[in-house]
Amino acid sequence: MSINESKFELIRNHVHKKITNNSQRRLSLLDVGCRDCKLKKYIGDVVDYKGVDLFQNSEGTVDFVLNVEDGLPIADKTYDFVVALDLVEHLNNVQESLHELLRVSRRHLIIMLPNMAYAPLRKEFLIKGTFSDLTDKYDLTYGSAHKGVDRHRWLTVIPQTDNYIKEFAVNNNLHLDIVWFTGSQKRVFFETISKLLNLSPSWWATASLYVLTKP
Repeated sequence: MSINESKFELIRNHVHKKITNNSQRRLSLLDVGCRDCKLKKYIGDVVDYKGVDLFQNSEGTVDFVLNVEDGLPIADKTYDFVVALDLVEHLNNVQESLHELLRVSRRHLIIMLPNMAYAPLRKEFLIKGTFSDLTDKYDLTYGSAHKGVDRHRWLTVIPQTDNYIKEFAVNNNLHLDIVWFTGSQKRVFFETISKLLNLSPSWWATASLYVLTKP
């Protein structure tokens, strides 16, 4: 599986676990930062899916084209699941935006944040002084308005993001589950060796998945 396919399979599995306890009605999901709405292909058969993004995609499948930092035109507790994969690092006001996502969630808020301290990225930055595969996210590029709008605002690393989301959970009375994500089956061996060496997830995890649940 590719990194993206693994990510979407992981979300599908978590959604399925929650659905088994809510069989009386079909649940709903809001995918914030949906881009090409690929997540719908994985879970559209089990939930009513809606997507939010800053730009409309080429297929015209984004339901709400807007900036989440300006607020969502959605009533409180509308969606059973609110999912934000690789979105939060693009935002200027993280705390206010997380509260907005939580507001429209009836029960579950699922967030994924990349770990930029992953070992191969450390190696690349040490050798090249830049992240060559992420030039549209971190590089200072003149004359590219689209890239400037969609760039990463934060260099996210696991110790900081884990602590941040833990504090957010405590302050909002939420149950928190954390899954450190390796990105693909090819990296499982590296993860296994890293754990045997007692290395921090900062070295082997490509992202953290945070599953926040209201009481």
